[in-house]
Amino acid sequence: MQTEKDRAGEFFLKQREGNWYICWYNAASRQTSRISVGTRDIEAARAALYEHALKHNRPRAQSDAQLANVMQVCWVNYGQHLPSAHTHLAAQRDALEAWDDVSVSQLDRRLQLKFVNELRNRGLSDWTINTRLRRIWAMMNWYKRDNPELVVPPIITAADWKPNLRDKEQTYTLPQLAALFDAASDQTEDLRYTREHWWRFMVLAVGTASREAALRELTWSQVDLRLGRIRLNPESRRQTKKRRATVPIAPTVAKELESWTRDGSYVITYYGRPLRTREFYDLLAETAGVEGGTNVIRHTVRTWLAEIGVPDSEADTFMGHKAEGSATSKRYIHRRPEFLRSVTDGIEALFAELSKLMKRPLKGRVLEDQPGPDDPFGTRLRANCVPTSTTRLCNLLNLERETRLELATPTLARSCSTN
Repeated sequence: MQTEKDRAGEFFLKQREGNWYICWYNAASRQTSRISVGTRDIEAARAALYEHALKHNRPRAQSDAQLANVMQVCWVNYGQHLPSAHTHLAAQRDALEAWDDVSVSQLDRRLQLKFVNELRNRGLSDWTINTRLRRIWAMMNWYKRDNPELVVPPIITAADWKPNLRDKEQTYTLPQLAALFDAASDQTEDLRYTREHWWRFMVLAVGTASREAALRELTWSQVDLRLGRIRLNPESRRQTKKRRATVPIAPTVAKELESWTRDGSYVITYYGRPLRTREFYDLLAETAGVEGGTNVIRHTVRTWLAEIGVPDSEADTFMGHKAEGSATSKRYIHRRPEFLRSVTDGIEALFAELSKLMKRPLKGRVLEDQPGPDDPFGTRLRANCVPTSTTRLCNLLNLERETRLELATPTLARSCSTN
């Protein structure tokens, strides 16, 4: 007689001609399928049944899950090992405080806007709120890789809660730009991960005023140090409305490029691998304590060029805006030695101002200490340069002998004054 011990999920035991079989209903054939256990002993058959059920009786994939569980699984297996782990923790904390015990399917537009309003009431900036939202959705999408049946609701767009995008008009001040450079150069011994990719991005972002995607995809083959040009649009890429121009290399940028090691074909790499997203800049801006995206650097450089009097036509060409003229002339204009010379001078002037505020000096802009008035070495140098009274008289006599001219003695001076 069969009991509950003879069933495990969809599998059950059935005896036939003294032998025990593991049976289950096959939906494809609409019949009962079975495999032999190979024993007549009921206890051995039950052990084989349980082992078979553990291997094949998997739980059904679910289209929903609790957000808290999703974030915890992502944190244990992935998030805690990232350089931006603290931002993942902050996103989890804010999500649980705003939504409590909510499932993934419940995160509709209303709940997302509620999350935005609560964080705004706490005084968080729009930039930080946007980062929190993207971290939460990144965790759900990571969980979905192993649970493809999970339905992740669409995230609200910036137009839903940020009708006025600050990046369109926002610019950085010189101290804010210097703070970004300082955060990129703060490579202390206790840091686990390198920040060199931060530094390279900042040098190129200021030196080229390019969009971050173009810099992430920039390869060494696009850099021509001999001619002094960077071709932001590679030959294999079709030009789009987000035009990538060919820009001159300022002297400071050229010296930085010459000093960088080449870990692969890409200019900006993270342990030899190219950057796939702009997440690195979110962490850089948060570390530096400034707000705004990568386009703010681009707007800042363009504003600087306008303030120092660079012609709009040259500045627009540098920024990648569509220029007037024939297609043939555009093909060769960047090969002229004077190509965007005023822009290059303007970029150098910007680097000169930033160097006064930065901790890590740019290549070619290392400030050397000069001897002060109380420096003993400087005192000895001045003593050798300033002649004594005896040395001064010898110099005058030598001058009279060489020129054959009588020097103005006091007696001669009085006689000349009476005549």
